[in-house]
Amino acid sequence: MNRTPLTHERIFREEEFAGGYARRHQKMAEKFGHECAEKLTSRGFRTGRILDAGCGFGGTALVLAQRFPDSEIVGIDLSEPLLRLANRNAQAAKLERRAKFEIGDVEKIPYANHSFDAVLNINMVHIVENPVQMLDEIERVLAPEGFLFIADLRRSVLGFIEKEIRAALTLDEAKHLLSPSKLRAGKFSSNALWWRYET
Repeated sequence: MNRTPLTHERIFREEEFAGGYARRHQKMAEKFGHECAEKLTSRGFRTGRILDAGCGFGGTALVLAQRFPDSEIVGIDLSEPLLRLANRNAQAAKLERRAKFEIGDVEKIPYANHSFDAVLNINMVHIVENPVQMLDEIERVLAPEGFLFIADLRRSVLGFIEKEIRAALTLDEAKHLLSPSKLRAGKFSSNALWWRYET
């Protein structure tokens, strides 16, 4: 199956669309939050600064805020409706002092070099205009001994059922895309729906 264009805007500007997206993806976001937390814990992470680059409505980041109560969680996104949802969700969970959600471009991350101990990037590689620039920015803000977790949809025959999968990359395309980036060495894994790259 050939790759097709996105079926939605790159930046969600409509409140109603953003709300529907959040409702449909809440469980998936929480699942990734728990998966990231388990991986971080297994690698010895206890406290530090975590960046969710492309945080959307904050579902993944808020799980990390709950799992790592001594850490600061920062989420950036360009969708104002999704960020409003993220900040409301943080307030509802009483996590707004440790989980901050701000306007920020993943292709020009507004933070200093090596300012995060962990960076996650979920479901963004197939959406952004310049994925290599985004990956280079992620590497720039990640501390030398920091942890990296990237996951994105994997194009497969499931695209016949779910349109968004048609816009995603195959595992081989993802490997080819990441090769010119400045990302540190990591390892790929995949299943029927997702590919992952992590350190």
